Amino acid sequence: MEGRDLRATYEDDLNRLKTAQRNAAVADLEKTRNQALSDLQAERNQNASLYNQQRSSANAQNRLSARNFQEYLAQTGRANSGLSAQARMQNANNLNTSINALNVGEAGALADINRRTTDAQNAYNTGLAGANANIEANYIQNLIDQRNKELERDLAERQFQESIRQFNESQALQRAAMYSKSSGSGGGGSSRTSSRNTTSNDVAISSVSSPAKFSNATATKWYVKNAQNITSKNQLDSVIASGLSSGKINKKDADRIYASYGIK
Repeated sequence: MEGRDLRATYEDDLNRLKTAQRNAAVADLEKTRNQALSDLQAERNQNASLYNQQRSSANAQNRLSARNFQEYLAQTGRANSGLSAQARMQNANNLNTSINALNVGEAGALADINRRTTDAQNAYNTGLAGANANIEANYIQNLIDQRNKELERDLAERQFQESIRQFNESQALQRAAMYSKSSGSGGGGSSRTSSRNTTSNDVAISSVSSPAKFSNATATKWYVKNAQNITSKNQLDSVIASGLSSGKINKKDADRIYASYGIK
């Protein structure tokens, strides 16, 4: 339960970090984009004012040229001649040419500004997508790293518990051997010693010669399940050691089991 709580807390922290990183990335990208858009809008306004001034100047210059030419014709007595009409047509053509050139120039400048405006927006979108991808990748990698650490801790814990189990089993086997040795130590002298030495190695044992009487029902059930069909001395020692280690039987129960197999 504690491990799940720690994992949930860690994931919450990662989510908060991811949100903070995304907000920072968005703020930075928006600052860059907005500055670019502001500069482009200022350039757009400046160009509009500049081209309007140039069109006004072209109109003024055209009117001045027409007036000067009319004054020249008047001074030479040709104000009503065909030259006057021709001059007006030429002035009109010159003005149209100038205005069209200015309009084309303004349209080109505006198209360039619009293109750069689109570029600024695209750069923002691309930058945001890249930032989100990096943030998400870091989030996933952090989760993977955390899970790997948890697996390493779990493995270390299992190895530690296994070492404890093996130690306890070894101790239980040693105690069982001691119980077996002490149960055959009284009376009989060398003949009993010879009997113990004969059974100290892994030798086959026969079936139970007489049922054992146990200290309680739990010990009886354990015996029926684990120790009534043993075929060798080492198997019996290992099973009894396990029973003693788990507390299912006590020393007297162990002695009675050994006795039921004719082992002292």
